[in-house]
Amino acid sequence: MLTVHLAGPISAARLADAAWDDEHESESGLAEVASQNARQRLQQVNGREQELAQSCRLVKDIAEKLNNVYEETIARNRSDIARLAVEIARKILMRETDSGHYAMQAVVEEALKCAPTRQNIVVRVNPQDLPSCQRLQQEDPNGPLASLEFVADWSIARADCLIETPKGIVKSFVEERLERIGEALTKVE
Repeated sequence: MLTVHLAGPISAARLADAAWDDEHESESGLAEVASQNARQRLQQVNGREQELAQSCRLVKDIAEKLNNVYEETIARNRSDIARLAVEIARKILMRETDSGHYAMQAVVEEALKCAPTRQNIVVRVNPQDLPSCQRLQQEDPNGPLASLEFVADWSIARADCLIETPKGIVKSFVEERLERIGEALTKVE
């Protein structure tokens, strides 16, 4: 056994075995290559993250601009939209009225809610609605239509009525209700 006495501590050592040196250098080289590859991948990931963040900002900006265009379009065309909605409702109501699909009792009862008095009431209806109103009175002699006097009036459209009381007149006209709906729709924000 060989013993070596040194005057100070060993700061570095190297073995003279060539095979060990080649293996160590190749491991060291592989580690360096792996480290470079990892740095490149990290740079690519960071670059993609920045691109994605930029794309997200762009999509957000586009969404905000589209929302602004939508809001401006609605605001500019509010009255047209309201008019169109009322016209669609008018077409549907006219088709239902022409085919007789409406409840005349409901029309009269709704108008009666606005009547200033319940005595001496004359209800003017279209002559085509008069038989159904009279039938409703006969079917329910104690009902809400029992004490009313129904009068045929050609100036009243079908599904409309005009209530005359000693204290005033109440109109229940589809056209007037549609106008009020249209006005309300234009005021909605």
